[in-house]
Amino acid sequence: MSNRLESIKEEVKALHSSSPDECMRTWFYEGHVALVARNAQEIAKKVGADIEISVLASLFHDIARTWDVNDEPALMNESLSKAEELMKKHGYSDDEVEQVKQAILAHSCREKAPDTKEGKVLATADALAHLLSDFYFILPFYGWLTVSENFDGYKRWLFEKIERDIHKKIFWDEYKDRAKPKYEAIKATFTSS
Repeated sequence: MSNRLESIKEEVKALHSSSPDECMRTWFYEGHVALVARNAQEIAKKVGADIEISVLASLFHDIARTWDVNDEPALMNESLSKAEELMKKHGYSDDEVEQVKQAILAHSCREKAPDTKEGKVLATADALAHLLSDFYFILPFYGWLTVSENFDGYKRWLFEKIERDIHKKIFWDEYKDRAKPKYEAIKATFTSS
């Protein structure tokens, strides 16, 4: 990885460490963002995507959460703006900034799938981080039931999200096969709770 990418990683980590949100400060960077970036690096190398663009997109995909922006479209808009600001500060070209923004824009796979290989890498890396870590278990611990008013609402949100993770966000069968047992376990655990 380049020195400028390493510098951006440190800045992103510092933004998380200084967040007013306890989950951002204590878990989200190492427990999610860094994991998405490691997944993206592995996947990009394997599928022939641009590794640096994929990792940068991973670092920035939810960055606005660090200053308590959690609702769309503000989350997306502010994350894209911060990505551009930091990339420009570190000497990335307009084209590189645009590639990162394009990868981030459709990574959630709600309305449409990503158009670029790097966007597909980010979507896959993000879904794997959700499904293969303690993501769905740690959020309620930190009080992240903001998607609903109670635990039943959280479970409805979770079921919709894991379905999108496994069926829409993972673009290569190898990674879908890796995630399938954890997807089934999460589904079974929250169905019985």
